Amino acid sequence: RRLMRLLVTRPAFDAASLADSLAAQGHNVLISPLIEIELIAAELPKGEDHGGLALTSANGVRALLAHLAQLPEKHRDTEMVQWAARPAFAIGPQTAAALQAAGFRDIHQADGALAALVDLIAARYDAALPLLHIAGRDRAGDLTTGLSEKNIACARAVLYRAEAVQGFSPAAAAALVDGQEPVEGVMIYSQRSADIFCVLYAALTDQYGGETKPQNQQVKRPKAFCLSAPIAATMRQAGFEAVAPVKPDSDALLAMLSL
Repeated sequence: RRLMRLLVTRPAFDAASLADSLAAQGHNVLISPLIEIELIAAELPKGEDHGGLALTSANGVRALLAHLAQLPEKHRDTEMVQWAARPAFAIGPQTAAALQAAGFRDIHQADGALAALVDLIAARYDAALPLLHIAGRDRAGDLTTGLSEKNIACARAVLYRAEAVQGFSPAAAAALVDGQEPVEGVMIYSQRSADIFCVLYAALTDQYGGETKPQNQQVKRPKAFCLSAPIAATMRQAGFEAVAPVKPDSDALLAMLSL
C-alpha cells in the first residue's frame, strides 16, 4: 500500500473524522475545507405536521438539531421527541450515522444517490402526512419534485447554506505547489466541492506561473479521489486523474486508497 500526502476538502465538521481515518492508515493529511456551513434564520416546521424526514446531507441533520436547540426548552423537547419517533430517510451512510447519533430510531438508508433515495421513500413511506426535506440553499438535485412524481407529498425547509471559501488554507496552498513534496491526492465529496477546487487550483497555479514553482520545479497535479462517478467526471474534465467507487460510499472510497 502506497502512503500519500492527501488533502481533505470536506467542511470542518466532517473533515476532522475523515482526516483521522486517513492518518490512521498512515497517510500525511492536510485539511482545507472548501465549503463553510452556515445556519439560515428560518422557522422550523412542526413535527406534528409531517410524517417523517428526508435528508440529503449530514449537514441537514446538524441544521435540524441547531434549530431545535434555539427553541424554548419545553417546545424543544416535545419537537425532538416527535421528530425522532418518525421515519427518517437518509441519502447515504454518513447521513444515516448522523441521524443515529442524534437519537433517531427508524432510519432508512439509500446508497448515496438522489434517485435511490426517491425509490427508497416510494417503497417504504406510507404515512398520510407529507415528508419534510431538510435542505441547504444550494442543491444538486430536486428531491421534492422526484417524490411528487411518485405521488408523495414532501415539503422543504431550507435551514442552512454552504458558502464557498475564497482560497485554500496557507498550508494547503503551499503544499499544492510544492515541487519536492506535493499533494498527491485530494478527497472530493461533493459536486460543489469539485467545482470550487478546480477554480481555486487554477487561480493558485496561475499565481505560480502555471503548474510550476519558481526555480522551474515541476508540480504534478494531485489525483482526485471522488465520492461518486459524476464528481470524478467533473475532475477529469478539468484535467485531473480521478477515481470513484462503484457506489457513492465513503468506506468504499477509503478502500480505494489501499489499492
